[in-house]
Amino acid sequence: MKHFILSIILAFVVGLCAVGQVFAAPQKYRQSASGVQVADGVVKSGEKRTVKTDTLKIMSVLEDRIEDPEVLAKTKDKLHTLRVEDIRLVSSLCDQISPGQRTARADIVFSLVTTLIVLS
Repeated sequence: MKHFILSIILAFVVGLCAVGQVFAAPQKYRQSASGVQVADGVVKSGEKRTVKTDTLKIMSVLEDRIEDPEVLAKTKDKLHTLRVEDIRLVSSLCDQISPGQRTARADIVFSLVTTLIVLS
């Protein structure tokens, strides 16, 4: 049953991401003059910054919705154990929630965020 629920959630998330990609503006990729080695270093250092930024974004959404400090502390610890791909996925979902937003859409997205954090 757990795998079935996770499959449904992931299908919904993939659908949301696909819709987001359709409406996203295309961006050009620039290759640096010194080659692929520099690009790899930039990607690795940029990835660390992105994970930090994504984690802060996730925590700001969670802090807005969760009032129990104990639950927030456990959630923060859990975020540090997630893979980079999972953090990016949760962060992209958090982009769909505005601070203080209490709509049905925001509630569904928040439910997906919490489910992905718990099940990952």
